[in-house]
Amino acid sequence: MISPPTDPLHALYEAVAARQAARPTAVRDLPADERRAYMREAKRTSRERQRAASADGSPLATDDAIRAALADAALMILATDAPGAAQIMSALAAAFTGRGGVPGTVRARCRSGSLRPTLIKPKRMAGEA
Repeated sequence: MISPPTDPLHALYEAVAARQAARPTAVRDLPADERRAYMREAKRTSRERQRAASADGSPLATDDAIRAALADAALMILATDAPGAAQIMSALAAAFTGRGGVPGTVRARCRSGSLRPTLIKPKRMAGEA
């Protein structure tokens, strides 16, 4: 029989074990307090990046920013009665079933300017900013 130090399987095991030992601890394996602190710090830096990007005029493509941009587009389509307004009205009716006046009220508020886009500004649409 081959002695353990020269056995290829043993050498492979030692290499894998050394690689695993050198690997940093995964976030999911941290103790609860350390994981919460790590996640808190990660969220803080993420918010900083988002604020900096928004200040530069180009927000990060986060889920919330994408939803806001799509909502702004829908508001502008309803305000101008552009193609697609009927589909947006249908979506509003489906979202607010049992409240038949909501789509009409939303369209009226878009047209009057009391319901305004939050992310897309007129300057950005004109290509100035």
